[in-house]
Amino acid sequence: MMKHKKLAGATGLALAVCMVLSACGGKTSSSTVSSGTASTPASSTSSSAGNLHQVIKATEPSKLPSAASARKDTLVIGTAKLSGKFQQIYAESVDDYHVSYAISGATLQNNDDQGNLIDGTASMKISDDGLTYTFTLKYPNDKYSDGSPVKAEDYVNYFKVITDKSFDGQTPSLTNYSVVGAQDYYDGKTDEISGVKVLDNKTIQVKLTQANSSAQYELGGAYPISTAKYGSLIKHGDLKSFKAINMIGYVTNGPYTLSSFEKGTSATMKANPNYCEGAPKIPTIIIKEVAQGAEMQAVTTGDVDVEESTTCNADNIALGKKAGFVNMQIDPTLGYGYVSLNFTNDLFKDVRVRQALLYALDRKSVVKAVFGDYAHVQNIGQTSQSWLYTDESINHYDYNLQKAAELLKEAGWTKDSGGKLMKDGKPFKFIFTASQTNDVTKAMFPVMIKSYQSLGIDMQAEYVDWDTLQTKLDKKKYDMLFLAWGLTADPDDSYVFMTNGSQNKSGYSNTELDEAYKTALGTVDKTKRKAAYQKIYQIINKDLPCFPIYQRSDLVCYDTRLKTFNVSPYVPTYQQYNKLELNG
Repeated sequence: MMKHKKLAGATGLALAVCMVLSACGGKTSSSTVSSGTASTPASSTSSSAGNLHQVIKATEPSKLPSAASARKDTLVIGTAKLSGKFQQIYAESVDDYHVSYAISGATLQNNDDQGNLIDGTASMKISDDGLTYTFTLKYPNDKYSDGSPVKAEDYVNYFKVITDKSFDGQTPSLTNYSVVGAQDYYDGKTDEISGVKVLDNKTIQVKLTQANSSAQYELGGAYPISTAKYGSLIKHGDLKSFKAINMIGYVTNGPYTLSSFEKGTSATMKANPNYCEGAPKIPTIIIKEVAQGAEMQAVTTGDVDVEESTTCNADNIALGKKAGFVNMQIDPTLGYGYVSLNFTNDLFKDVRVRQALLYALDRKSVVKAVFGDYAHVQNIGQTSQSWLYTDESINHYDYNLQKAAELLKEAGWTKDSGGKLMKDGKPFKFIFTASQTNDVTKAMFPVMIKSYQSLGIDMQAEYVDWDTLQTKLDKKKYDMLFLAWGLTADPDDSYVFMTNGSQNKSGYSNTELDEAYKTALGTVDKTKRKAAYQKIYQIINKDLPCFPIYQRSDLVCYDTRLKTFNVSPYVPTYQQYNKLELNG
C-alpha cells in the first residue's frame, strides 16, 4: 500500500496524491479545483465550518439518456488522464488508481469514512508495546483470478518489493518504519526481511525495533503478489522485469481484472469471479478519459455514469439539477490549501509576527469570493471527517487588524514617519510567490496587500511557473509560498513539521512539537494517540509553522443507473467497485 502525500501548488487544491487504504484492495482520493461563486444549495447539512456534506438527489430519473440506459451490464466512470501505470505500488496519479486499485490486489486492512482502520483480507493485532503486528487472514480459500490459491507468503512479496533498493515507486520502504531486518534487506546483506515471517498458512507477523503508529497503515496496505506467477520476477536488487509486468490479464485477488487499455481513451475491467467477498455485481467497468472542464457535460449527456472530478460550484450544480437524472454528493476535499513561510527569513521567526500576519488576513472573505458556499476556512491540518479532528483550544484567527497591530508592536515593530513598519532600521518587506494559474492567490493577494499596507508592511506578489516554484521551495529561496496538502487515513505529517523532517521545506523547528510527534508515533493505544494528536494540532495552531487557509468541497456526480453508491472523502468510488450495483 502506498502511504504518502505530496505538496502541490497551482489552482487551489491541485493535490498530486492523497492515499488511503482499500477494502480487499484500494487506495486514494484527489482532484483539482476551479473558482466559482455559489448560492446556498438545497438538501444540505450545514455546520459552523460550512456545508460539509450534502446529497442532492435526482428528481427525474426518466430523463436518463439512451446512451447511458443502453449500457446494461457496464458502468462507465470518468477520469482525467490514464498513464497506464496500473501496478499499484508503482502508480503515481489518482487517475490511474481508478484502475490499479481494482486489479493489483486486496489489502490486509481497509479504512472507514473517518479514517479508522478496519479489516480488509485480515484482522490486525498490535502488541501492547507496539513492536509486533499480527495479521490473520480471513479468507482461507481466497483465490486469484486464475483460480490458484492466495498464500500468506504472497503478501511477503509485497514487503520485499517495496523494500528492495532497486524499487523506484512511491510506496515507502519498510526501512521507514523500523521493521526488523528491513535495512539489511535493502542493503543486500540478506535475502529475507527477518522481521517479516509467515507463522502458518493464515498468519503473517511483522516485528519492529521501535514503536511507530504510522506503520500500521503501510503494513495494512500490503496485498498479495502471486509467488507462483510472479515470484521469479522479484529478483533481489533488480526489479526491472517485475516492474515491466503487463497488467492486462494480471493475476489478482482484487475485484476486477484489466481486459484492455487504449491510451488516451479508456481502460476496461472485468469482474473477478473469485473475488474474496464474492463476484462484483457489475460485470464490466470502463474508466474513460474526460477533458478537464467537461465533466458535468459527460454525465448529463450520458457519456459517463460517474464523475468524481466535477468542479464544485453553483453552475455545475444547476446543470446537474436541470438534467434531472443526476445525483450529486458534496463533501470536503481530503486536503487543504495553506501558506508556507520560510523560517530562514528573520521576519517570520517571532511567533507574534506570524500570528499578526494571520490575524491580518481576511481568510473568510477570500474563501467566500473564490468558492462561495463550497469551502470553509481551515484552522488545523486535519479534516473534520477524521476521528482525530479537534476544535478544542484552537484559535480561529478571525480577521482583526487591531490585534495584528498590537502583536507587531509587542514584537518590536513600529511605524516610521512615512508609515512604514520598521525594526532595527529595517523595513517589514517580503515577497509572496504563487503559481501562475492560482485562482486563490489571485483573490487573496489584493486582500493581503491592502491589509498589510495598513499595518505598514510592504508585501509584493509574484507569479511563477510550477517548476520555478518547486525549485524555490526546495532551495528555500522564497519568503512565502502558496501550496496544498493531501490528507490520508494516516495522520502522520511529522516529516513536514519536525526539525529536519524529510519534507520540511521551510526550516521550521520547535522542540515541543518534535516531542509531541515522538509521543504520537510511539503510541499505539487509540485513545492516547487521539490525545497526542490533539496536542500536536494545538501546538501548530498556536505556533503557526504555516497558515492554513481553506478546505474546499468535491462534487461527485452519478446517474440513476446506480442502485447502490456510498462514497466519502476517505472512501472514494474506486474503493467501492465491488459494492456497486446497477438498477434493473
